Amino acid sequence: MKILNKNSEAFLQRYLDNHAPTGYESSGQKIWLDYLKPYVDEIHLDNYGSAYGVINPGKDYRVVIEAHADEISWYVNYITEDGFINVVRNGGSDHQIAPSMRVQIHTKSGVVKGVFGWPAIHLRKGKDANLAPSLENIFVDIGAKNKEEVLKKDIHVGCVITFEDSLTTLNDRFIVGRALDNRMGGFCIAQVARLLKEQKIELPYSLYIVNAVQEEVGLRGAEMVARTINPQVAIITDVTHDTYTPLINKSINGEIKCGEGPTITYAPAVHNTLRDLIIQTAEEEKIPFQREASSRSTGTDTDAFAYSNGGVPASLVSLPLRYMHTTVEMAHKEDITNLVKLLFHTVQRISYQHNFKYF
Repeated sequence: MKILNKNSEAFLQRYLDNHAPTGYESSGQKIWLDYLKPYVDEIHLDNYGSAYGVINPGKDYRVVIEAHADEISWYVNYITEDGFINVVRNGGSDHQIAPSMRVQIHTKSGVVKGVFGWPAIHLRKGKDANLAPSLENIFVDIGAKNKEEVLKKDIHVGCVITFEDSLTTLNDRFIVGRALDNRMGGFCIAQVARLLKEQKIELPYSLYIVNAVQEEVGLRGAEMVARTINPQVAIITDVTHDTYTPLINKSINGEIKCGEGPTITYAPAVHNTLRDLIIQTAEEEKIPFQREASSRSTGTDTDAFAYSNGGVPASLVSLPLRYMHTTVEMAHKEDITNLVKLLFHTVQRISYQHNFKYF
């Protein structure tokens, strides 16, 4: 089963290089729906931008496989008289990595390019010797001479700012870029739809392939779309932390490594019977996987689906990721392939296991 081919790789590059921050996901959703359309029977878009395709629509039994489409970013918060721009987070953006990053400011007139500036090391002496980036002191420079020039470029408070970069490959193993969290999940569930279509697999239920918005600010898109679809089962994909890189404590964050398979999560929101079915699928199909545990909430759209509509059996399958919420997020190609395989085989097994009872 070939997951990465020329067509899917071209889609991945286009989809990941596109800028679609929280609240402004429309351009990314268009790319995703255009790719998905040949592999589903229906496509839908809700009022806030969550997109989904349906295979075999109209059945009473509805199964969801889901990812989230948004990425972290910044908002313009204040423009100084000298033409510098202070920011506020849109989602969990990391202020410590901002200095020296190139950015795009998204305006109604188009993109304005800029940089996060920072004082040269030669100037950081005395009380400023250990100056560290904070939300109070980071700023964007677009090369303007004053506030008036910034405003003339149609930049105003509330314009969204994203980091500028392009998807690359390291050592022919790792895909590297921003927004792998969690557009990589959107890529994977789209591949499941493609494989089901190409292999002419018929499902006895309606399968919803969902790409939800606004996860990064509180699972909001998933909350809305879960009520709309009202599924019987939901399998959520997201990313999780590779804990083998330096400065991470495995006794606190668990033992997870890129290249050793997707993770299957244990958590209160995860339905035991559904999780066990996914594990059984992985074992019988010889798909490598890892286990992780989440205290209280998972912090993913799993929680939104699980606690919707009187309770929906939900489970979480995650892609190990290095350097989350940076511009160099790294995912292993084999983990991507195995995540797709695991979802592909699991949705077929649900076809004969309709009843996820508590006991």
